[in-house]
Formats: sequence, structure tokens, C-alpha cells
Amino acid sequence: MRMSATMIGKVLGKPTKEVYSLLKDQGFLDGEQGNWSLTELGKKIGGEVRQKDNGEGGFCKRSWPVLSWDEKIVNILKKK
Repeated sequence: MRMSATMIGKVLGKPTKEVYSLLKDQGFLDGEQGNWSLTELGKKIGGEVRQKDNGEGGFCKRSWPVLSWDEKIVNILKKK
């Protein structure tokens, strides 16, 4: 199952912002709030970026990157 930072936070009992900090501190993410990118290590442990869009076409079309993680990330972050 793929998990967002919010889902990971619910399992760990931490706010989403703190989950992103943990992921960055462990070397899985690079960047800052609103502009995260996966590191090579993040990709190796199951991080993935997909493009999501609003379903519109033409000049109304918008897309944005969405990060998700393999569920094993929860156990990795619990150990830290």
C-alpha cells in the first residue's frame, strides 16, 4: 500500500510537517516545504513521485507532484 506523509503521521502519531522533517533528516527527501524532491536513497526505500492533475483541459489544466511511500517507511521511521 502506498502512503502519504499524512497517513504516515497518523500511524506514528505525528503531524505531517514533522513527518516531512523526519524524512529529510534521514536523507530520503531534499528541499523544503512545498518543494520536496526524492533523493536516491528515498527512491531506493520506496518513495515515488506521481503527477496529479485537476482533470481539466486547456488553460484550466493544472498538475502537481504527489509524494507517496511504500508502507515499510513506517517501520524505518519508528526506529529513528
